[in-house]
Amino acid sequence: MVVLSASLSGCSSMPTFPVFSSGEDEKTQTNETSPSVTAQSEESGVETEGLKGATPPVPLTAEELEEQALAAKARALMGTMNAFKLDKEKQAKLNSGQLRDVQSAITQLANGEPDLALVAVQRVLDDPDFIASPNTAVWVLRGDVYRGKEQNEKAIVDYETALKLVGSNYHAHNRLGLIYRNAGKFNLAKAHYTQAIDAWPGNADSYRNRGILYDLYVGDKAAALDDYKIYKALLDFQIQSVEAAPKSLVKEQKLTSQWILDIERQIKTLEREQANG
Repeated sequence: MVVLSASLSGCSSMPTFPVFSSGEDEKTQTNETSPSVTAQSEESGVETEGLKGATPPVPLTAEELEEQALAAKARALMGTMNAFKLDKEKQAKLNSGQLRDVQSAITQLANGEPDLALVAVQRVLDDPDFIASPNTAVWVLRGDVYRGKEQNEKAIVDYETALKLVGSNYHAHNRLGLIYRNAGKFNLAKAHYTQAIDAWPGNADSYRNRGILYDLYVGDKAAALDDYKIYKALLDFQIQSVEAAPKSLVKEQKLTSQWILDIERQIKTLEREQANG
């Protein structure tokens, strides 16, 4: 299987988990002094009042409680079924020649040569073996090539073809969401982003993309805030799951934290304005 990568935001201003208390500690604490301690203190005449119970835990702030809840949700989302991963395993594998052409197309596209990339990917699509056993990822790749050539209508056809082969291909859904968002078709964009999330709830980029749609295009700040918070929680999970997180991932995490602060300020400002009439 070929892993395809591409920037999904299309927005120059926008870029592409903690220890929990189980509650057992509190359950095991008691405010009663054991009989042996009581007996010893009575014999020695030592006052035992100060020994009763442990120091109560410091209550968590609302922000800390929310952070814990989001971290727990991120862990749960990462553990959900990745429908696309399961579905694509049923697809025929590309042979060595097809893989070379696919890699060539990816390289040419990354180098700003979409015309050369199209030649390479077209060889795969025209291969009789591929026609007999098509692969959803290659259709996404040619869609990316057409998008690089600013031929969005052709890109849409290819992404839709990829979804006909594997309906859970969240990469195709995210790309369609981007095209429809930029075309002002916000309901279609939202539908595809949501379908991407349904295909795998643990894919962070889908929340990011839908959050940007809500934030900058639809104006639903509350919905955007929810998606940004889940996106950041998933980034936190990824960072804490590795010994040395990539700098790009850490940078994105910090940027998302800023998005959250900004949108929280916007929401508070709107609430004050509404309260003041």
